[in-house]
Amino acid sequence: MKSFIAIILIITFSVSCDSSKKSTTESASGASLKGTYWKLTELAGTAVTAREGVKEVYLKISSTDSTVQGNGGCNGFGGNYTLGNGDRIKFSRMISTMMACDGLDVENSLYRALENTDSYVIKGDTLQLNRARMAPLARFVAVAGK
Repeated sequence: MKSFIAIILIITFSVSCDSSKKSTTESASGASLKGTYWKLTELAGTAVTAREGVKEVYLKISSTDSTVQGNGGCNGFGGNYTLGNGDRIKFSRMISTMMACDGLDVENSLYRALENTDSYVIKGDTLQLNRARMAPLARFVAVAGK
């Protein structure tokens, strides 16, 4: 009887750990929350486009530890992140350099969005940062090779 129960438990565990299922940190197309170079495309419903003299705005969430780093267009930034159940994420201890440049409006809005984010969604190659039921705070697109 004990061996029968053990076999049932092993089968149940094997089925629940099916490796073909994607984790919540990876989309069906393979874009992963962690380790991907995420280029900012939209902030608070407004498209973010490349501007002369302003660096590309991006976010990269480490796959080896709980750190996040990126560039806001002028200043580099970094901090920590914590993943919760399902699609929950929280950014904390965010710091940045303090250079004065053009494009700080986008940068400051990005920092506020990161501070307010409590969840995310990955659809295809797009990462969307959200807060509760509000419209997306920020959208990013995965960029290969960076």
